[in-house]
Formats: sequence, C-alpha cells, structure tokens
Amino acid sequence: MDEREQRVVAAKVLRQTDAASLLRFLREQATRVEHPHVLTPLGWAGEDDLVLFTMPVVEGGSLEDLVRRRGPLPPLLVAELVRQLLAGLGAIHDAGVVHRDVKPANLLLRATGPGRPHLLVSDFGVAVDLAGPRLTETGAVVGTPGYLAPEAAGGAAPATPTDLYAAGQVALFLLTGVPSAAPAVLPARPDRVPDPLWSLVGDLLLADPGARPTAAAALARLGHPALAWHPDAVGDVRLDAVTAPVAPPPRPTAPEPTRVRSPQPGPRPSAVRAALLTALVAGAVVALVLALWRPWDRPVEQEDGPRPTPTTSAAPSAPATPSAPASPSDRGSVDVGRVVTRVGQPCETAELGLRETTLTGVAVVCRTAGGADPAWRRAG
Repeated sequence: MDEREQRVVAAKVLRQTDAASLLRFLREQATRVEHPHVLTPLGWAGEDDLVLFTMPVVEGGSLEDLVRRRGPLPPLLVAELVRQLLAGLGAIHDAGVVHRDVKPANLLLRATGPGRPHLLVSDFGVAVDLAGPRLTETGAVVGTPGYLAPEAAGGAAPATPTDLYAAGQVALFLLTGVPSAAPAVLPARPDRVPDPLWSLVGDLLLADPGARPTAAAALARLGHPALAWHPDAVGDVRLDAVTAPVAPPPRPTAPEPTRVRSPQPGPRPSAVRAALLTALVAGAVVALVLALWRPWDRPVEQEDGPRPTPTTSAAPSAPATPSAPASPSDRGSVDVGRVVTRVGQPCETAELGLRETTLTGVAVVCRTAGGADPAWRRAG
C-alpha cells in the first residue's frame, strides 16, 4: 500500500549482496520509458541490504500464463498483441535501451475481459543502456533459452535486433504454443493464420540480425488489412483478472513514513497452544493450593515495617501512663482510643513501652526499631 498516494502497488524486493545484483536493480529502476505498452517503475525504498521498487499492479497475468491455460490464441488476437509488443519495443529502442529478455513471462496483460487486449513490456533487470556505462560481462550470455537470438548466444554485444528475434519467438509461441527450436526454422503454418502475419514471424526469426526488420518496420507490416483488429478478433478468449485487486485501507489522519523491514516470523501455532496449556495448568494448581491452605482464615503475623491499615474508633479516654501495666481484662485495646489490630500498626510516642494484645491474640509492645517510627511490634 502506497500510503502517500493511497494506492495499491506491486513491490519487487531484491536482496543486494554484490555489485551485479545492485546494477540489476539500478537498471530496472532507471529504465523509465514513458509509453502505454511499457511498465515503468513508480519508486523505490531501501533499508540495510533490502531494496524494493514498486510498479503498477497488472491484474491479467502474463502471456505465458494465458497460453498455458488456453493454448494457442486466435491469429488476429496474436496480431494485436504483437502489434502492441512492437510498439513498446520501438519506444524502448528509441530511448537507446535493449531489453535483452523479451519473453511471454515478461509481457503482462491488463484485465480487459472479451475486449481489446492491453499488453505491457516489463522486467528491465538485464536491460542495457547503449549510451551509458555498464559492467563488463566477459563471456556472459544474458537471456532466456528459446528466446535468445543466435548472435546473443554467441556472446555478441547487445543490440536491438536481439529483441526483435525474441518478439518473433513470442509470436510463434502465441500461435502454436511452443517457440521455434532453431533460428529460421518454422513449423507448418497453423490453419487460419494469415500470410502477412506468418511471413513476418519468419523474418523476425532470421539468423542474420541485419536481415531482421526493425520494430518500426515490423509494426508497419502489421497494418495489413488482413490483420486489422475487430471486436470478434479475441474469439472465445477472456483476459480476466488473475491477481485479485486489493482495496486500499481508509486514509490515515496522519500518514506515517514508509518503512521497509525484513519479515519477522510470528509465533508458531504449536508454541501458542503450549503456552496456553501451561498457563491453564498453573492457574489450576494455584487455585487448588489456595483452596486447601485457606490463608485468609489464619491470623496475620507480620514483623517490622508499618503499613497503613484501617483502624477502629473507640471512645476517647485519658492517656495511659507507661508505669501502669495493662491488666488481662484490658488487653485488646489501648487507652488512646484505638484497637491494636495487627503487628506493625503505628503507635504514639506516649505509648512507648506499653504492652498489648492484638485482636488475633499476639502479644505486642509499642517500640521503635532501627530509627523507624513507633509501632506495635511483637513482645519478647
């Protein structure tokens, strides 16, 4: 969720571990060809060794997904898809960029249902800016088998004809369900495939890169009247959403900055169940001990340390004299009008040395301890 723009986006996460993978990210992020049939990154974010960049969500899946589910496509639908692919490649090449990985999995579709399709060229991770600096790739072969031009497989420098060869293989895959096994080798033409489309596919798959048409020239050949789009060209194919759209949450009152974090694993269900069971058992043991011990039925006997406690008022009387010890009949109260309820209850300075008995039958004396205020403490 892009909280700044309040929209759902697709995020691609890369873990940067070396210069080559970082360059791949920079290539894909920096390739910003503005064209209706090119999927352009929207933005990026990074934290530590994690980097992500965002792209628009394309709900219809890829051409590879479509053919795997549906099989070969109607020829006029293929002509329209190749037309849009070549239009996107033309804009990419005009920007001085070679894609180098044109294949059905990187060609995404909007969810247009039974209407006219909308194709987007995506994934510029191995693209090359012909005018910009790049890492030396000695002996490296970049591309996908089956869509790799013969000169690229031989280690030739990146050039736009390699993308046109891949476009021819994509067209063949859409028409037959499989790419060509070798350059310039075509299977038998499927029924109902118009000659202008089939001949263009053959020219795009020529082994000689110089003999292949450019994107603009190939696009012009697809303007043949036999390949014109009409509402029935899609046949029984529907380009429905394969990625469920996500509803954006309510706009926050104070948007927070976006943070990129590594996923943190949550507690396993088994660990949660074990913790709950342990808590229940411990609670049952405590309840049983309290029921058997019943500490509330026993006298409270505490040592030093005065604590505030409720007191019971009695009728005022004259202060008692320390020299007159309390008789047994007087135990349980003091002459200052308060009942001694427990050990540690505060007493007055005038009561120092006076002995009493608490309501629970404990003999106490009013005295100080360690510099503390006078309190009723155990006698003896």
